[in-house]
Amino acid sequence: MISEHGHKIVQAVLLFFSLYMLCGFGASWCETLPSGAVKTTTYTLYRTVPPPPEGPRFCTFVTVGAYGAVGPCNFVPPFIWWLEKRYREKNYTIRL
Repeated sequence: MISEHGHKIVQAVLLFFSLYMLCGFGASWCETLPSGAVKTTTYTLYRTVPPPPEGPRFCTFVTVGAYGAVGPCNFVPPFIWWLEKRYREKNYTIRL
């Protein structure tokens, strides 16, 4: 059974992780392919956002070995990009 303090620590960690992911941050790792190219895989909450230049750009902020912490380069969460895109499409689409 977990103590009351342990339960609060688990809640705080889960809250931090949830806010971290909601704000557009995530994790990445790099691997070197046999051809010599470097493949970077990025995991965020926003998996359906298109890659740059159409979608938001992600930058690596912390790297530990092959792993890293990534986030939006302009520190604007991707859901803001998505809302702005929907607003532009709604207001500038001419319906015939």
